Amino acid sequence: MNRSRSVFIIISLILLIGIAIGLVWGNYQFANKKIGGEGFFVQWIGVRALVIGGNSPYNDLITDQIQSSIRYLSSFVGVNPIKYTSPLFSGVVVIPFALIENKILAHALWLTAQLVAIFIIIVIGLKITGWKPAWYIFLLFSILTVFSFHVFIPWLDGGLSIWAALFMVIAFLAILNQRNEVAGIFLALTAIQPQMTILVIVFTLIWAASKKYKTLHLWFFMTLISFSIIGHFLVPGWIVQYLKLIYSFSENFPMGNPGVLFIDLWPGLGKQIGWMLTGISVVILIIEWFFAIRKDFRWFLWTACLTMVISQWIGIPTIPGNFTGLILPLILISAMLTEHWSNRGQWISVLLAFIIFAWEWAILINDLNSPQPGMQLNLLLPLPLILFIGLYWVRWWAIKPKQLLIEEMRLGEIY
Repeated sequence: MNRSRSVFIIISLILLIGIAIGLVWGNYQFANKKIGGEGFFVQWIGVRALVIGGNSPYNDLITDQIQSSIRYLSSFVGVNPIKYTSPLFSGVVVIPFALIENKILAHALWLTAQLVAIFIIIVIGLKITGWKPAWYIFLLFSILTVFSFHVFIPWLDGGLSIWAALFMVIAFLAILNQRNEVAGIFLALTAIQPQMTILVIVFTLIWAASKKYKTLHLWFFMTLISFSIIGHFLVPGWIVQYLKLIYSFSENFPMGNPGVLFIDLWPGLGKQIGWMLTGISVVILIIEWFFAIRKDFRWFLWTACLTMVISQWIGIPTIPGNFTGLILPLILISAMLTEHWSNRGQWISVLLAFIIFAWEWAILINDLNSPQPGMQLNLLLPLPLILFIGLYWVRWWAIKPKQLLIEEMRLGEIY
């Protein structure tokens, strides 16, 4: 038995190594064609300038170097500024790749690592939502999800959104397993993409305070403070430099939100509609956050997923490239549908994934054929809209598990 197990382990390792080598080789061939990668090279050049030359990534000299190296921006990821605009501690993710001098090899390894990260996000999503689909459902769902615009294009661009999404689901898994120190560390790491994660971070900290998870808060703030202090020794005054970027927000970050889309569509009423959407979103979040206080993990998870979705509409500037984290709300909806309807629920989940896949790429194709591209703003609607409706569709099942309802019914019969 032990020998058979050893042989199985050895064969499995060989297969994994072969797959890894194959992925790196394939991604190297792809990276060599210089398709996409703008988000990665902004990070790679900025962090490499710090690691190799001791220069601040926010330095004008480094900005010029980035702009001269990246001669165009991908129309798929929006009008991002060609400069380093991330918090300095985001370099903790990029440093291993910045140490590689060959930029094509570094990009290939980055693409490979992000593919693995996407797979881990999906697997952890299954774990924390309790979704156990049939293998063919999982295969169809994964293919449709990975090749949807909101996952494929961030992978192609190579920014930090995939890593922020990964750290978020790891933090949630740690909370589920009552490993609050791990949750605090990874929740802090999600701040590498603050526009994408800030509201989820705030909600998680509020909920954790209501549950008296002091360890989570301790490790969250210790991690942020430690990274900030280390960053200060590497680049004195980096926080001030970063705050200057935030202060001149419109010059340094893409101004993407539904309000901008409404103004573009209806110049007369667009601004008012945008503010109304922001106001409604704020009210919904306040109410749902209040209801989630001191509740169990399932209620927390549903509210956190709703927060991720509403973050895209509340007025915080965003781009579809930041939608990678919305994989988790889609998995939660799928899990609740399957829990309630079993086989039929699984197929509805695949249908939802297909609708998202088709709608997003249809908008892209339409935009490519349009004389005035507006695809980035249009893409702020499909995925959040479907997930918002879906989350409220399954809300009762999510916050009141089916097993609990059955137990309540049984207790009612006894009394």
